[in-house]
Amino acid sequence: MFDIDGTLTESNNLDNESYLHALYEVFGFAEVSSDWMSYTHGTDACILKEACQSKLGRLPSSKEVEAFQQHFLELLMDGAEASGGVKAIPGSSYILKQLLASGDYQVAYAGGGWAASAIFKLKSAHLPIDRIPYAFSDDDDSREGIMAIARSRAETYYNQLFYEVVYIGDGVWDIRSARKLGYSFIGIASDDAAQALFNQGATDVFPNYDDYESFLVALKKATGMTKGETIS
Repeated sequence: MFDIDGTLTESNNLDNESYLHALYEVFGFAEVSSDWMSYTHGTDACILKEACQSKLGRLPSSKEVEAFQQHFLELLMDGAEASGGVKAIPGSSYILKQLLASGDYQVAYAGGGWAASAIFKLKSAHLPIDRIPYAFSDDDDSREGIMAIARSRAETYYNQLFYEVVYIGDGVWDIRSARKLGYSFIGIASDDAAQALFNQGATDVFPNYDDYESFLVALKKATGMTKGETIS
């Protein structure tokens, strides 16, 4: 089960900047914390709700959410076009192709962004989206809720139960959410971000997917996988 920003796509900076600009251009919010850890849940839906609650004293209306999502996506698209498109994390295309072709693994996506923006980034980075079950911030405010829904949808789509799930993410909130749900975890991060994951108890953290064999070893170790078992 893969996160998107920073895990499959090099889009954290673009996403952060576009989100903050959209808050200003749609709502006029000039001073909003960009420390996503300061929010109850580091998801697009929760951040918008808490920003509006703080600045307006109320939750955003459905029309305001729709307007914000549309403008946010437009800013993402403009930013991606200006920089030549969203880049995939090195090796991510290969690892996904290998896992999707394997009879031992099933793949799902679960990220804190909204579906429209997540799908745009995946497509811009030329990563697969068709026939892969997913859940995003449209489905739940919390990352744990999103991940649980993604698991349920994957079980329905693949018509099987998953007793072991490995979540691949880049943030502290990812490993914390995985732990709450009893999922195993593999980190994709480098430098300080990697150290933050190790500090949270991560045992395997990679800067990217270029070392496919080492990643596969970590994947098998994370689940204690033996021949014939299947994971998401």
